[in-house]
Amino acid sequence: MAEQISIFTLNGFSEDPLFEKIVQLQVGEHVIIQNFKVARTNKFYEIQNDEIHECFHNPQECCNYIDRNLN
Repeated sequence: MAEQISIFTLNGFSEDPLFEKIVQLQVGEHVIIQNFKVARTNKFYEIQNDEIHECFHNPQECCNYIDRNLN
């Protein structure tokens, strides 16, 4: 079975609006992306909703997680 890839995988993250929203977060800020709250702390990018709470060291890992889990 072929794996589905995002157009942004081909063009790079610099053109991905989701990545741009995440990378622009300042410490203490958050943004809501569908059912995820994405927050920036001193050390992590945190994703949370009623079912999950995940932490990532960089915006690319955070973006990849959201991209895989969007409905």
